[in-house]
Amino acid sequence: MTTVTFDNAPSGWNEAFPLGNGHFGGMIYYEERRLTIALNHYEVYYRKLHRYSKKYMHGEEPDYSVQYGRTFEQLKQRAEEMYRDPGEGPLFLYGDALSANSMYRKYGKPHGGTSHYPTGEIHLHPSLELDEPDSYSLQLDVKKAAVQLRIEKEGKKLDASTIVAQDSDVVVTEIRQTSGSLLHSIALSIPARRYVDMNVTYRQHDESTFYYVGSFYPDGEDKERYRPFSFIVMLRLVGAKGNAECSSDCALIQLRDAGERVTVLTTVVTEEQADDLLHAALHRLNKSVTRVADMTANHLDHWRSFWRRSSVTLPDKLLEDLWHINLYAIACCSGKGGTMREQACGLNGLWDIKQPTKWGSMWYWDVNIQAAFWPLYTANHLEVAEAFNDGLLSYADNAGKMAKQFYGLDGVAGDYPHALYFSIWPWCAQFLWDYYRYSMDADFLREKAYPLFQRIARFFEGYLQYDAGKGQYDVFPDISPEQGPLTRNSTCTLASVKYLLRIAAEANERLGEAAEDRRKWQEIAERLAPYPEAASARYGEVLLDSEWAPADLHLRHPSLLMPIYPVGEIDRHSEAPLRQRAENTLRYAEENTEFGMFQFGWLSCAASRLGKGDAALRLLYEQGIDLSLRCNGLFAEETERWMNYCNITNEPLYHPHMMEASGEIVAAVNEMLLQSYGGVIEVFPAVPKGETERERTVGLYDHLAGEKARAYGKWSNCAFRGLLAVGGFEVSAKMQDGRTAWIGIRSLAGGEVVLRNPFAAEVDAAVVRLDGALRTAVEHVRRDGCLCFDTVRGGEYIVYSRADAMPPEWLPTGADAKEGAASGTCGPRVHEAHTRRRVFLGKDRDTDHFRLLDHFTFDYYAGNSRESRLAAYRLDFGVKPELLVKDYNLALPRQIHVEGVLGQAFRKISPESVFTPFGGIGWDSADKITAMDRGGPDLLRRDFVGGTDDAAFIVELPKGRYDLLIVSGDSAAPSCTMLEIPGQPLWKTEKALKAGEYATDIIPLTRRKRTAT
Repeated sequence: MTTVTFDNAPSGWNEAFPLGNGHFGGMIYYEERRLTIALNHYEVYYRKLHRYSKKYMHGEEPDYSVQYGRTFEQLKQRAEEMYRDPGEGPLFLYGDALSANSMYRKYGKPHGGTSHYPTGEIHLHPSLELDEPDSYSLQLDVKKAAVQLRIEKEGKKLDASTIVAQDSDVVVTEIRQTSGSLLHSIALSIPARRYVDMNVTYRQHDESTFYYVGSFYPDGEDKERYRPFSFIVMLRLVGAKGNAECSSDCALIQLRDAGERVTVLTTVVTEEQADDLLHAALHRLNKSVTRVADMTANHLDHWRSFWRRSSVTLPDKLLEDLWHINLYAIACCSGKGGTMREQACGLNGLWDIKQPTKWGSMWYWDVNIQAAFWPLYTANHLEVAEAFNDGLLSYADNAGKMAKQFYGLDGVAGDYPHALYFSIWPWCAQFLWDYYRYSMDADFLREKAYPLFQRIARFFEGYLQYDAGKGQYDVFPDISPEQGPLTRNSTCTLASVKYLLRIAAEANERLGEAAEDRRKWQEIAERLAPYPEAASARYGEVLLDSEWAPADLHLRHPSLLMPIYPVGEIDRHSEAPLRQRAENTLRYAEENTEFGMFQFGWLSCAASRLGKGDAALRLLYEQGIDLSLRCNGLFAEETERWMNYCNITNEPLYHPHMMEASGEIVAAVNEMLLQSYGGVIEVFPAVPKGETERERTVGLYDHLAGEKARAYGKWSNCAFRGLLAVGGFEVSAKMQDGRTAWIGIRSLAGGEVVLRNPFAAEVDAAVVRLDGALRTAVEHVRRDGCLCFDTVRGGEYIVYSRADAMPPEWLPTGADAKEGAASGTCGPRVHEAHTRRRVFLGKDRDTDHFRLLDHFTFDYYAGNSRESRLAAYRLDFGVKPELLVKDYNLALPRQIHVEGVLGQAFRKISPESVFTPFGGIGWDSADKITAMDRGGPDLLRRDFVGGTDDAAFIVELPKGRYDLLIVSGDSAAPSCTMLEIPGQPLWKTEKALKAGEYATDIIPLTRRKRTAT
């Protein structure tokens, strides 16, 4: 199980570790000699929205009669006016068509979103006794859902372990210290400078209890009639006492009488939970003081149960870790257990705590919210997926009002809350259908899913336009997600509506409802307009984004992949022409979709559905992990490797972690390992073969093919446990030496298993039922390339080749897996991206050094454009080359620029490298300069030049602006590097470096004359 460690490396907000119980949690990071726990509770986080104002809740009804300032008939007329032949003129994003204000990006455009109000921050300040520690680490244990800080200096140790309790909204931080003085103080605060309209007061209740009360008005609140919304955050010390200095900014608690064991309990109570906030918070913490052991045990039991449900074992250990980390993160912030169901797992989960942000952590209605929940069905976590169901259903009444007021139709408006965005509700309905077919819960289908399907279908009965001449139903006007223009028959809408009608008809039949409805929906589904297609000069026959879109349209979302994924109408078993069109469309989408959080997993999942495992893995890395992974294992729109296209022309923003990416990385791995969307279970349907995709090397020279079309590893040995298949079958399987060794199935609902035969045709397969020590052969038949056999509810089955022995390592699903060594404890995982930059999971004292080297040297992405930096000189100071031969490709590979041009090689600078006008670079004098070789820690830092006096190094540079990257330090002795550049202030390392410490810094340099010294 995964452990992510920051070892002797600070971590800021961008790389903080997530904790949460579903609706209450925080991000933890350690920098500037303090541990910060930044808290968010959904009831505070989202309360700023107008829909939670008392004004709204006490009768202010939303009016849906006008959208974008127009009635439906006016919008329809506008769509007809906006029609243009794709070959005749430009196409516009839908916002430009519907809004008086152009959405074209302009320089200096203000940020587009607002992060919600934080619940507050806890700061733990170690004493000066631990300043400049010998070692420190911050570690996330995903299995235990705990974050631990360890600091050591000269035999003194401070250990702080934090969890968010699963059975109560309480943060538990347990301190262990070798003496009572090592934790000096604790602060409670809200960063008020960012939230000027929040009123906060800090108080001390007694010598162990401290709190603050925050209050603010939701947007649009009637302040003359209603009081502001209020909440309290309270902290209790157990095993210590304190005195608080309360100011307008924080409550700073100086600890006293602390023992070697101190427990800090923190809770939040909102006015949604209690009228008397102080009394309720005191009551909760008084109760919690006696329950710390129980809360901790319940917490561990919860997560032990969580990880028993499913796991994966991959040869790609970075991807294996990311699967576990991101599944964990979804569970931490899903919204489960909270009262605000309509905000389940917003765009940024619980991790958006700084202003300003680009989007704000809302429930976004296209791929942004759906993708976060994509993996939960196959990952066997329907208990988390319930949060989506409850969230969606809470909006159904408003969607019904929109249908009536704006369209004059019955049912649920398929586009709520964005007019003409008709894939929204059919798309969301897929998740309720998945919940049913993975759980086989007939009551859920009857009481929740089918009534919603019926209401959505009713709307489309009235909205779709029948063209008698063509004998088809059209969707007009229509909008493809975040694409455009106003159009007819977008592929995304057609696929999602067709699927909705078909699942509504199937649910109708299963429940024995009126056959008339079923026949009507089936007839409409059969007569929906065909998917728009075109011949692309580059890709061949492709699906179009919509009827009015050109074949080379730049895509915001790859939503034209909807028929492939998630609907599954087209897959690797489809007829050859249809499959080829789908593969062409995938290639078009991967090369023309805006890079972002929403596209890489979608593309990868579609590749897996088409059986293209190598493409699926490549897309995960080259359009996802390589660009947007941060060191904590989560994904964000901005890193040192990539800046999102949307943000390039905006003012500086904070970029919180995006939950859509977390869902997509897990879903994409699931799709490689298990598919069952057609009712046929397939194990390992798209595992990578380690082959270079042929179409990526066509027309390339050999030396370019290796750079532009790198191959990723073959998955010869991999396994998964407890993944869930349609029909309620928990599936486990193992691949060994490139072939399926065995498959285990636990039947949750009974019924027939249809398993695509994973063995060669000549192999005699055995199916055995397991009942304790009893093994019973089960009859099975072969049908259409599948092994079929009946199961009983709760039955455990194993399928294997009769030529092999019964698998000895078979472990029934739900049993405890063997405890293995935690990964990530011996150092960060390092992956070399396709741009040759290094990507890290975890950090150590050298990580920032390598990241700065790569940042200075290797390519990055600005939007979808790969940008190539130029390193004019690479200078390695040290002993003579003949004394130490180096292969610099092992230290820092040469740049390979976008067009395959090799960048500068390293030049060795030894004491004998004296400046000459011919060479243009060197020392002014070799006197009193020496070179040393320490043998480590790596090729670049093992040797260096030093001396007893100042030395001048001269480089002739043209006039201009430069960046100078300096690596300094010594493994054997303390050092302090100072640099004096004529015309610039004296520069030196931030602090004197201890033996074994190194500094890597970038200095801006402006040359107004020819020579730099």
